Amino acid sequence: MNILLPTDVFPPRCGGAGWSAHALALALIARGHTVTAIVPREGQEGISTGETLGVPTVFASYRAPRIPFLRNYVRNERLWPRLARVIVETSTSPPPLHPATIIHAQHVQVAPSAVIAGQRIGAPVVISVRDHWPWDYFATGLHGDRIPYSRQTWASLATDLPARLGPLRGAVALPAIPYMLAHLAHRRAALRQASAVIAGSRYIADRLTELVEPTRLHVIPNIVDLTAIDAITATPPTSVPPNEPFVLFVGKLERNKGAHLLNDIVRAARDALHRHTLVIAGAGPLKNDLDQAMRTAQVRTHFLDWIDHDEALRLMARCDLLLFPSVWGEPLSRVLLEACACGTPILAMPTGGTPDIIVDGENGALATTVPAFAHRMVELINRPEERRALGVEARRRAEQRFAPDVVAAQVEALYQSLL
Repeated sequence: MNILLPTDVFPPRCGGAGWSAHALALALIARGHTVTAIVPREGQEGISTGETLGVPTVFASYRAPRIPFLRNYVRNERLWPRLARVIVETSTSPPPLHPATIIHAQHVQVAPSAVIAGQRIGAPVVISVRDHWPWDYFATGLHGDRIPYSRQTWASLATDLPARLGPLRGAVALPAIPYMLAHLAHRRAALRQASAVIAGSRYIADRLTELVEPTRLHVIPNIVDLTAIDAITATPPTSVPPNEPFVLFVGKLERNKGAHLLNDIVRAARDALHRHTLVIAGAGPLKNDLDQAMRTAQVRTHFLDWIDHDEALRLMARCDLLLFPSVWGEPLSRVLLEACACGTPILAMPTGGTPDIIVDGENGALATTVPAFAHRMVELINRPEERRALGVEARRRAEQRFAPDVVAAQVEALYQSLL
């Protein structure tokens, strides 16, 4: 098959969605398909080609103003027809090695373009949903970046914008609500017109049932490349001293990732942490508050800010315990997938799609409250054999459910059914 993967984000500088798209591309190439990533990026306008870590890539550059909401309009509604033309041209030039073409949009910005292009060339279109973009303009599913909620309406946006932007900026942004709701309608229309929609977890699939009929909705997890991770983690991390025991937090220092809970969790578990350092790999608005709280609690803490992706993997492979107190609706956390591949003992909140990855007491530990999280943390720190057993089972689950051959075979079967 000739597979076109339009994607908003792509390595090397991206988050989990970009790495998931890249892992899928490599797995499909390994199975003999022709795969081309099509990546819109802001900058000097024009089309260029290259290769991104083994994946042929077409870059569609564009310019966008810095004015809020107008910027989003230029990056989306204005860009969709142009990006659709790029997808169509890529599908025919150079001629594909295989007659069957599939367009698989990897994220929100490119989904409408993929539908337009698919209609023009008569190709099936698949759209992956990896976060809350079908029902939330900001894609977090959090009101004011704090409280999970089901959908956006006039009323919810009228309170969300001031909570998110501050009273003054939020009030100024209120006239943009009609555009925001219309933009969300465009996103949902793309899902309704797609040949198939992939949800990364049962949680996301459940939320999509109101938008996508069951026959077109498929739950297929993201890929984690175990071989590549094994090669990376064969080298020890350089950001922590050798032989120093540590527990690890990897992620943005924001409320949705549960960073604000670390203070209470660590304070409650402080006595058990006397031999360990808390390593925090991430940056965000809560860093200063966390730094001060850890100093007050007299907990050894090492802030690394943003680090190289490979170094994050090495830290996960070496830590005694990964803390994942996320409080938002996690679609299917890339951090947890990669931690499983590293054989990392994991303690997490069971939010969103996390139970698709972690089964409590089998390949990790789950805790629903801060006191329960702290209590379980103390238990695991004091029980190294249990930690190691959880790590072994985490690796086994990665091999059985998230390995490239396992997931790519499911995606390939879906493509074939559409053809």
